[in-house]
Amino acid sequence: MFLGASLVALCANASLLNFLSTQLPDEKDPDGIFDQPFKKYYDYIVVGSGSAGGIIATRLSEDPVRVLLLEAGGSNLENEYTRIPLPWKRALKSKVNWGFYTVPQKYSCFASKNKKAKATRGKVLGGTGSMNGMNYVRGSRHDFDQWRNEGCVGWGYDDVLPYFKKSEDIQIPELMNSSFHGKGGPLVITEAHTSPMEFLHRSAAIEKGLPVVDCNGYNQIGYCPLQANIKDGERCTSASCFLRPVLSRSNLQVVTNSHVARVIIRNGTARGVTVMRNGRTTRVYAKEEVILSAGVFGSPQILLLSGIGPKAHLQKVGVPLKVDIPVGEGMQDHMQYYFQYSTNTSLNMNQEKALDQREIMEYVFYKKGVQTRPGNDGTIFAHLPDNENDHSYPDLQLSFKAFANEKDPIKCAVDRMNKRGEFAEQNRTASIGFAVLICKLHHKSRGTLRLKSKNPLAPPRIDPNYLSHQDDVDSYMKILRFVQHLSNNTAWKSIGTTFVRQEECTSHCKNLTFDTDDYWRCMVRHYAVESNHQVSTCRMGADNDTTAVVDPYLRVKGIKRLRVADSSVMRNIPSANTNAATMMIGEKAADMIKMSRRLKYNSKYGKNLGL
Repeated sequence: MFLGASLVALCANASLLNFLSTQLPDEKDPDGIFDQPFKKYYDYIVVGSGSAGGIIATRLSEDPVRVLLLEAGGSNLENEYTRIPLPWKRALKSKVNWGFYTVPQKYSCFASKNKKAKATRGKVLGGTGSMNGMNYVRGSRHDFDQWRNEGCVGWGYDDVLPYFKKSEDIQIPELMNSSFHGKGGPLVITEAHTSPMEFLHRSAAIEKGLPVVDCNGYNQIGYCPLQANIKDGERCTSASCFLRPVLSRSNLQVVTNSHVARVIIRNGTARGVTVMRNGRTTRVYAKEEVILSAGVFGSPQILLLSGIGPKAHLQKVGVPLKVDIPVGEGMQDHMQYYFQYSTNTSLNMNQEKALDQREIMEYVFYKKGVQTRPGNDGTIFAHLPDNENDHSYPDLQLSFKAFANEKDPIKCAVDRMNKRGEFAEQNRTASIGFAVLICKLHHKSRGTLRLKSKNPLAPPRIDPNYLSHQDDVDSYMKILRFVQHLSNNTAWKSIGTTFVRQEECTSHCKNLTFDTDDYWRCMVRHYAVESNHQVSTCRMGADNDTTAVVDPYLRVKGIKRLRVADSSVMRNIPSANTNAATMMIGEKAADMIKMSRRLKYNSKYGKNLGL
């Protein structure tokens, strides 16, 4: 596989990272596995193979039912960066990303081109889970108890914990006997810090009174060593660890490059979907249910195209109304802001180290080394000491990035400081340092998703309305001060850690006095960016909840035999990255669908329960 011509390629100074992507074992899809012709009828049609949909199709096909899984993108094996953990960001610039952008923002993203934010989502088997940062963080137990308290019966922490555990195969020795973790599930979870800097970040947190915790355990507050969904040196997703091992099931059909245009609805009941594939439009039908798992943008878009959504908006774009419910309303997301630090030692990770020939060979031959790491060095969850809200919730999440930011304007800023002689004696460069990704967890700003037109191939109109609520900006001031306090610690001082001012090479906010509240408000509105943790575009709630699109069984209100199951149904955004909670939703949804079928056919109570 590697010897001969590949060695010559190395000697010819070919890109080591591109070389790495070509040297993985030849894992190919079975011929024609995703190109089987459609049958007319299935028991269940699942739209979207992402972190929820891939799990739902896998679990439903455990029973003697026929399941069709439709994916708009292609196979995850077509892009090696969906497999290799460290260079995962390369996948974001490929065809596996839908490549959406928001509308121009009125209150944020002022330093971005056209004031637009990226709206990243996966168009590939495994969905966004095939191209995210692999941080496995579930959220606070209080998040799910709040869902329950607001009318989502059956979604409290005690209700959802068994589904987190069902997926999981914990491989972290310290957590093997924890009652909060599962063993033997398809989803392998490992400890995955990237550089020796992790020890210093852990020491800094302890010095500031933060305990070392399992942030997926009982208490989220403290310093959490990174947990990641990585198996045998490769990303572990709903596609690679759930779907692929069961592709041989005769009752499961997975079809890629299939764009669902709308749900077929007759007499208030979902009967199937209209699929666009290879230039042809086909109708396929579901005897039992249609389950939309097309993601926070895809699921509401399909509902709107099907006539399910706000009456005024559907009339505006010319889509006949089926049900007037608030599809696309109340979108939530996290924003993140970077603090960059330079150091006088190279304990961190950088491009030169990542592309070292020995590291490449370690991965090619043994699936070991730094390429098996996702690029982070631990996380802090904390609440602010003067916050009037419930202290059981964390207010902030800090992620320690193992890489120095080697791109402008950071590199420019460091170079300027070197030229001024401030750091010349320490020979600092942009490749020696680390970043802290600062995330406010509970924003009050709310956005929307709308149709641009009734053309199903047109991208949706995404407006997260970032920082439209002044409290979000004011809260960031407190969080940034918290990080400044944290940075004054013995561990960081031991390696000469110094803050790098981002505006050194830009014109933004230079007219304001550095480190004042007005300065930081300006910087946040200019430089805070999306986290791509968008949720709640098909919000879950009680039957009488006018903000809800689906009920606690994930059934779309006003339409029979139609459910939504993905991050779009989350009642509120969790105190964490959203992928773990989305996978839990997939597990729980599959269980509810199976139970519904069993009650329908095997119990006289099924009809009375409305199932």
